[in-house]
Amino acid sequence: MELVGRTIRAGVDWAGGISLLLVRALLRGAQRPWGVHDVFRQIVALGVRSLPLSTLMGVFIGMALTWQFGEALASFGAKNAVGKAAALALVRELVPALMALTIGAKISTGITAELGSMKVSEQIDAIASLGADPVKKLVWPRVAASAVALPLLNVYGNVLALFGGAFIADLVFDVPAEYFYETYVQQLHPLDYVSGLVKSATFGVLVGLIGCYQGFQTGFGTEAVGSSTTQTVVATSIAIIVFDFVLTTIFLPVG
Repeated sequence: MELVGRTIRAGVDWAGGISLLLVRALLRGAQRPWGVHDVFRQIVALGVRSLPLSTLMGVFIGMALTWQFGEALASFGAKNAVGKAAALALVRELVPALMALTIGAKISTGITAELGSMKVSEQIDAIASLGADPVKKLVWPRVAASAVALPLLNVYGNVLALFGGAFIADLVFDVPAEYFYETYVQQLHPLDYVSGLVKSATFGVLVGLIGCYQGFQTGFGTEAVGSSTTQTVVATSIAIIVFDFVLTTIFLPVG
């Protein structure tokens, strides 16, 4: 029981620290100067450099899911409905969640490693001693950039998943790619796109926050940065899965 109590207390303290960092980042980010240049530089660093992985993920997610649905529907003689079946699963759930779990983990661990190295080498203390706010200078640009980058990568991944699915439908199940595209698009409604983008933006905020928080919490020593990045992967994955469930329960009844 004592171990359970310590674990719960540590989790509450961690969630409180993350929430406090979010409030501070929003308050400091709303003050001038807004650091637009820093935000765009982080979008390039976090988002543009993730395009190769996003391309690979988007294409193969679309192909794998379409193949699975195609096999299941073919046994019922309804393989022509594979586009309808794949559309909702990809746009609402799989592309946002899997992109966040892979690319988000990459982004958050990169942030943790960068800020953790700055913490160990006392660069963060140097920024504060010069009169600058570390939250304004380091946290706000990364959180804002990840909140912008992940939705954009989600849109990019959705397009690639559509092409990957159309390729498998045509090649494996003899469903014309044009027909797959038509049924795919007709099945989707504006709220489906909105739900995917809201999920991606929420995941982006979580990714940036967790990466920054773990970086700021890095201890001193040779193993501190590695330990922080490992904890970041676990925390990011759990947070994304939990918030994915919460957002799904919100959007599905509305839809």
